Amino acid sequence: MHPNPALWPLSAGVVVALAFFVLVGYLANVLRATRRLPFVIAAIGGLIAALPGVLYALHYVVNATTV
Repeated sequence: MHPNPALWPLSAGVVVALAFFVLVGYLANVLRATRRLPFVIAAIGGLIAALPGVLYALHYVVNATTV
């Protein structure tokens, strides 16, 4: 069974999204012990808000290199 080349951009986006959420989970675990909870929540929210931009940039790069 050979991999479908049309699925490479999708798999790259999945890997980036999973790595991003692993990073957010790690930061939440590390920063949980701090007493500045509102700042931690704002920082994690900012990271999650940046995910669509990261995925769009990945989509743009993949489409620019395939044309």
